Amino acid sequence: MIDLRQVTKRYGQAAVLKNITISIDEPGIYCLLGRNGAGKTTLLKSIAGYQNITSGVIMVDGKQISTSTLDTGVSYIENFARHFNLPVGKLLKIASEVNPNYDYDFASEMMERFELDGKKKFNHLSLGMKTMVSTIICLASNKRVVLLDEPVLGFDAIMRVEFYNMLAESFQKHPRIIIVSTHIIEEIAKTIQKLIIIDRGSIRFFDTLQSVETKAFSISGLQKDVEAATQGLNVIGQDAVGGLVTSYIFDNPPGQTASLEIHQLPLQDFFIQIVGHKGGTTR
Repeated sequence: MIDLRQVTKRYGQAAVLKNITISIDEPGIYCLLGRNGAGKTTLLKSIAGYQNITSGVIMVDGKQISTSTLDTGVSYIENFARHFNLPVGKLLKIASEVNPNYDYDFASEMMERFELDGKKKFNHLSLGMKTMVSTIICLASNKRVVLLDEPVLGFDAIMRVEFYNMLAESFQKHPRIIIVSTHIIEEIAKTIQKLIIIDRGSIRFFDTLQSVETKAFSISGLQKDVEAATQGLNVIGQDAVGGLVTSYIFDNPPGQTASLEIHQLPLQDFFIQIVGHKGGTTR
């Protein structure tokens, strides 16, 4: 349903997105990971039609996306989104009036769950509550594609747990493509199906979370033993301390031996190896 073909976005001479080609054709909750400045927000804004790309093509449900597209079929909320300074209840009501597919019952239920005061004006809310209102409006829109840019900013630990539950409930009720950009990696792992990693404007990884769980490993030992064990494997990073070497792979792991320590790589460590080390490719 989302198809990007050789998409490049430049600001002056700086390329923020570099020749990105990717297709997302199945409903699911996708996590977009990347360091600050990697191109996450630019990518989401481009898919939503909030800005034009420099070259390439973006299609959503067969429709080419640009700032002139009247109905992109995409609901996008960026961090620090602004709304009219109206009571929260009025904002949710207006959103339902302009969108016939809006799930007002879901929005009202989430409003109660997060103890949002419907009479309180938007500008009087805390940062976390402002973000929550924006997220509820976005999820309740029932667009075929939902893009959430850093939606947990300003949330405390309890709000984050409730947010992930809300995300899962919304998807179960209305399956569609939901892409969430976030820095809090391990928490969202319980909710997502697929992972997209962007680094320096290029897509470095796009696969299921299950593939990370079954193929991402660290292999430690003497250099000669590690090199022998990882020969022909997809090595994505390496560290050396004294005479010991640790190689990080995204591949089927070698068999355990007495001379090696082989451990499954946590998602955060996998992300660090993908974006923080030179060398290695993913497949």
